[in-house]
Amino acid sequence: MNQLLIKISQWFADEQEILDELAHDVATSDTIEDMVTAKQAYAIQDTKVDAIMEAMRFVEMESEVVEVNEDKK
Repeated sequence: MNQLLIKISQWFADEQEILDELAHDVATSDTIEDMVTAKQAYAIQDTKVDAIMEAMRFVEMESEVVEVNEDKK
């Protein structure tokens, strides 16, 4: 489980970096069309980052359940 959490954390960091770059693209767009395109890309990436965060929380919760069950044995 720890390895999975590490991998998901790395994936999250990579995707968060992309999200930050897209936020910069939105802020520095030269035209309305570029801004709309950047906002759409940002919204998609934001959803992806949210899903990865949920996956991390799920793995963390499952890890805790496994630890509790092992302690009971």
